[in-house]
Amino acid sequence: MVLDRNIPWSRIVVEGAAIVASILLAFWIDAWWNDKQQHEAEQVVLQNLLDDLRDKQELLIEMTRFSQAIVESAETLLRVAAGSEDKPGNETMDRLIGDTWWNSNEALWDSAPMNLLVAGGNLSLVSNPRLVQELAALQVSISRVRNHYGNDEKFHQEVMTPFMISHANMAQISASMQHRPGDPENTLSFPDLGTTEAYDHGDLLSSVEFQNLLIAKIERHLDILDIGHPGVEQHLIEVIPMLEEELKK
Repeated sequence: MVLDRNIPWSRIVVEGAAIVASILLAFWIDAWWNDKQQHEAEQVVLQNLLDDLRDKQELLIEMTRFSQAIVESAETLLRVAAGSEDKPGNETMDRLIGDTWWNSNEALWDSAPMNLLVAGGNLSLVSNPRLVQELAALQVSISRVRNHYGNDEKFHQEVMTPFMISHANMAQISASMQHRPGDPENTLSFPDLGTTEAYDHGDLLSSVEFQNLLIAKIERHLDILDIGHPGVEQHLIEVIPMLEEELKK
């Protein structure tokens, strides 16, 4: 007896091709889905980062005015102390001294989106290598400006405030503060401490120690204005348009 050994090769080939095609299709769908999820995750991260950096851009403008006003008040007091400018009235004198008592706050530069990406080691979420490079550079600049703010904050807490408490009428100076330095549109509200502006702080200006404190205060804010802020500003100018372009994809 002769066995029928006719093998249906055409059907086997078709079925095999169908199996291979289905496997490849499954791989393609899985890769497409992963890419889609990664793209969506990237878009969320970049949008949060863009919103935060736009806020930082506004903060930069605001804090530049703040530091400039402190420097201007300190320089005015030094000119009065040197006799190159007439002594102002008590209220103006107190306000100028009060301006120099303000300090920077490094916590203003906290950025959860930047920390998530850079400090958290998640820059791999960003697909654009040039953007990754710029974000890393921006993080370095923010760290530098935080350091300058921290120096001013430490100086305020450890040096300026103890001196002022010992040598000035702080209730009277607080009463003279009508607004934050560089922000005249927003009026401050301090509790009424019953001050009558009876204390003349003119003698404070004759103190060499106070003059040195004013010089040190100016130096710290010039570091912010001449080094810290320009570095952050330049990187923000680079990064924000890049983020906007990435979000259009």
